[in-house]
Amino acid sequence: MSIFSVNSFSDDTRNVSFGLGTDQGGFGWKYTVNDRESRFYGSLGLYTYSSSNGFNLGYGLGWESLVGSSRNNTLGIFLGSVSGEGRNEERTSYHGAALTYNYYFKGFTKSNYVIGADLKYGISSNSHSYFKENISQVSVKVAYQW
Repeated sequence: MSIFSVNSFSDDTRNVSFGLGTDQGGFGWKYTVNDRESRFYGSLGLYTYSSSNGFNLGYGLGWESLVGSSRNNTLGIFLGSVSGEGRNEERTSYHGAALTYNYYFKGFTKSNYVIGADLKYGISSNSHSYFKENISQVSVKVAYQW
């Protein structure tokens, strides 16, 4: 993070966050460009890793918008890899979409902790019999935003 100066995000038009969640790309980073009431973002992270079957990258694009009278709650949509799995020296990624909810403790554009949840659906990239063809899941998010 030493590459990113805190001052470069002080105008509230961009944020970077690190954490665990679907819209973080699994365990990873999210770069956000803010508008008045919404934001657009890209994410890159890691879903699974093992020495026997390698790693599954998480990535995607999304949009979220403020809801309610506070500047703390957002609803959004995410498109990209929504999960990953590895078994018997093989791996698969699930690509699809997620509906997201995030709560920003100090506000939508400020440096603060973020918690959230999402409802996701994805289709497998591997047709091997021990991987599900598709998944539907609910997951949680925990992150810190600069």
